[in-house]
Amino acid sequence: MPAWLPVLKAALPYIGNIVAAAIPAFTSRKGQEASAELVTRQIAELQEAVTGNAEAVKVLAAQVEKTITALAAGEAELAQRETILQQALDRCENTATLAQAQLTKLEGVAAAWQKRTDEFEQQCEQQWIGAWRRDLSVTAIALLALAAAIVALLR
Repeated sequence: MPAWLPVLKAALPYIGNIVAAAIPAFTSRKGQEASAELVTRQIAELQEAVTGNAEAVKVLAAQVEKTITALAAGEAELAQRETILQQALDRCENTATLAQAQLTKLEGVAAAWQKRTDEFEQQCEQQWIGAWRRDLSVTAIALLALAAAIVALLR
């Protein structure tokens, strides 16, 4: 909203009074000659108009002053709110940056754990295959020994 709009709204009720007072309705002349009494009445009307104008201008000036003061206060409050919002935005951006750094770090940790898990599974598999081969070898030797013992008994 333009800054002059509240000033115009405050001034509108008084403009009619100012215009009406500035254009006094002079007493109509009945003849071509201006009598002293007519001039005196016209001067009195002009003085009343000037007094009315002065009062209206004072009221209008007070209203304009109040409006300008309110605009200045609103501007200061708006600037303060903008500063607070900017600080909050800066904090949010810092938090987002820290969160992104933590996420990157956690992704690295997860990748390292996955690598260790894969290595452990491979190691376990190799140990299991080694144990199975050992057990198979021991079983085969035991069977051979049993067969040799049976052959020796049968002879």
